[in-house]
Amino acid sequence: MGALPEVIVLLEHEPVYTQGRRGGRDHVLTELSAPVVDTDRGGDVTFHGPGQLVVWPILRLRERGIGIAAYVRGLEEAAMQTALELGLKPERVSGRPGVWLGNRKLASVGVRLQSGVSRHGLALNCDVELSWFDGIRACGIDRATTTSLTAELGRTVTVSECVPLVRDALATVFGLRLSPVQCLGEEQ
Repeated sequence: MGALPEVIVLLEHEPVYTQGRRGGRDHVLTELSAPVVDTDRGGDVTFHGPGQLVVWPILRLRERGIGIAAYVRGLEEAAMQTALELGLKPERVSGRPGVWLGNRKLASVGVRLQSGVSRHGLALNCDVELSWFDGIRACGIDRATTTSLTAELGRTVTVSECVPLVRDALATVFGLRLSPVQCLGEEQ
């Protein structure tokens, strides 16, 4: 039996809130109009849905010599490179994982490693309806808001526009040689 193949899954979710291992339901502030699903990733409660690019790299990090902190920073770096490419100046905030524009969170990171293999990853807000975040304290962080590329740039930035940017940034950051595959529903 061969080694587990490395794969990067890029997708949009139907509306769902996910609750990581660190969070408690006390960060769900109101009745929500989408289900809340418990997950084994790190982090707290967040939203996934249309207009948001969810990135799940399944990489053999142990074999690559990449620890969890470097993996998280690499995911952040890929989102930051994407935002820079589109004309924004993103930043990291000490003690707050993810990608930020001032006090506005543009991308969330929630990861898990199992037997040296990464699971879960990054959520980049492209053109997501930001009102989905109103009913939660996203990632358990007080006094912060959630933003999107569309809100920041004043033009529609689609998930489709961001896919090649994020894909190429991940390849650069993690030293990957990617092979294209056809996705379900994608034209050839």
